[in-house]
Amino acid sequence: MLRRILLVVMAAVTSFALTACSGYILYTISEGRSEGHLSLMIRFIFNPAIAVLVGVVVGLLSRDHPVLTTIVGLAPWVLMLHGSGSGGTVWGNLAWIGSILVYLILAAGSAALAWRLRHGREAGKSAKVSMGVTHS
Repeated sequence: MLRRILLVVMAAVTSFALTACSGYILYTISEGRSEGHLSLMIRFIFNPAIAVLVGVVVGLLSRDHPVLTTIVGLAPWVLMLHGSGSGGTVWGNLAWIGSILVYLILAAGSAALAWRLRHGREAGKSAKVSMGVTHS
């Protein structure tokens, strides 16, 4: 249980740290680009990459339930990014919910894939050892 709590905290801290790093990277490459172009880079390149990276890290470090751990850990980041972006209209709210779901699905999928790859190898090794087959 303590490990899961630490993973949730680590996911939140990592997502905010990667957001700060992406802001610095955007600042360094911003010369000659419009605000619209930079906004598109944030929305379609940097934010999905942050979600995937956090998902992979949680998936690799988690012993069980990596999807739930990732979603709970990324909730503060997603709400911070999109808390003021709804605009109060119906279409604004739908776009807000849609972007939240996309980031959470990307993070959950990458966490599940990383967890499955890591634990699939461990399960395969233990199955071979229990059958009496060892590799040197």
